[in-house]
Amino acid sequence: MRFLILLLLIFGCEAKTEKKVSKKVETQNSIEKKNIIENKKFFVGDINNDKINDTAFINLKRNIETNEIECGEKNCYINIKFSKNIPEISFDQSLGVFISKTEDLNNDNANEIIIFSQSNEGWWNYISVFSFKNGTWNEIAKTKAFVSENQDFENRIIKENGNYYLVGEDQWNEDENGEFLKTKVKI
Repeated sequence: MRFLILLLLIFGCEAKTEKKVSKKVETQNSIEKKNIIENKKFFVGDINNDKINDTAFINLKRNIETNEIECGEKNCYINIKFSKNIPEISFDQSLGVFISKTEDLNNDNANEIIIFSQSNEGWWNYISVFSFKNGTWNEIAKTKAFVSENQDFENRIIKENGNYYLVGEDQWNEDENGEFLKTKVKI
């Protein structure tokens, strides 16, 4: 009788241990399914003036439930890597980036790039124009803009009286129609 009770206890404990292990595996698998890996590339033209078009790349892990970037750190960076020997650009406190080439704005015979960095403030993006000169990146203009549709990415650089300007919006002031007032930052 004692032997039967002992066997019952041993097998009963073993079954519980197996359940705990399998439950842990299920939990781990569900955590892995919540994250996706984003690999994006952007064709950015000839930014280093070598007559060959360059490409920008981003790789990041995103939590599909919260849309936040996962990096295992308190603060995550988006690192933009480039083809050839072009140094990377890093963005802090960003939910994602969109990169596009633009024309040569500072007469160095190489096109510049415009980067939209999604902020934690809803549809607001930081917009930066970068120029690559003498082996280093220089941010030559920066503003904020309300970007909710694809056309909001367009026409962000204008030319007036021979000068280039980066166009954004003032998130604190509106016109009589309730639209955000436009801002212009000279490049």
